[in-house]
Amino acid sequence: MARRIPISQPRGSRSFRRNAGQKLPRSITLIVCEGETEQAYFEAARIRYGLTRAEVIVAPNTVGSAPKSVVQCAEKKCGERGGYDRVFCVFDRDGHESFGWARNRIAMLANRKRKALPIREAISVPCFELWVLLHHEKTDKPFTRCAEVVERVRVRVPGYEKANATIARQLMAHLGTAVENSLWLEQRAGNNNFNPYTSVHHVIGHFVQVAAAKDQEDMHAVESTFSEWAGTADEDAYREL
Repeated sequence: MARRIPISQPRGSRSFRRNAGQKLPRSITLIVCEGETEQAYFEAARIRYGLTRAEVIVAPNTVGSAPKSVVQCAEKKCGERGGYDRVFCVFDRDGHESFGWARNRIAMLANRKRKALPIREAISVPCFELWVLLHHEKTDKPFTRCAEVVERVRVRVPGYEKANATIARQLMAHLGTAVENSLWLEQRAGNNNFNPYTSVHHVIGHFVQVAAAKDQEDMHAVESTFSEWAGTADEDAYREL
């Protein structure tokens, strides 16, 4: 197994070079969320893209549910032994007093000159249910409370409940629609004072990239095995296949 580089030293391009017979190191992603609703969703998305729990770690938040607590939890886990190629902090606006602090802290950690972290925010305004709604509906209607968004979601997803793993899995059938609608909303968010707004689609985009790299690695492994077999196989027997 390739040696994991501490998060304070993000992997450079040299660590991804492969010598003959050596597997590429797999990307390791950490996701820290506000609550169980987001955790259930990203577990479903991880499975949707064929990623293992070793490649995408949806960590339990042991600090608290406020945005500040999410970032503090991520920082704490970054200090543990091992490393991550990408860290996402998933949290809502939803009236939280520490929303601005959390965003500023992430920007500082990502851009500081020494020991910068590969950390990024994935926020929703007013709440994560906006991202859920975008699986079924394109909207830029402002919301004042999360309860309004949940009510709208239940029109599209009857019986919707937070932290429901079954509903999270069902949403995967509409994931492409959610990304498309979120990109559309991102382009016009400045016109409505970023209400509503979400950047959760960037997490999904990262999953797509990791899955594509994994598929390429597996393809290289198959090609290498086939080449070795073809080079040692009896040519006459090979022609008779």
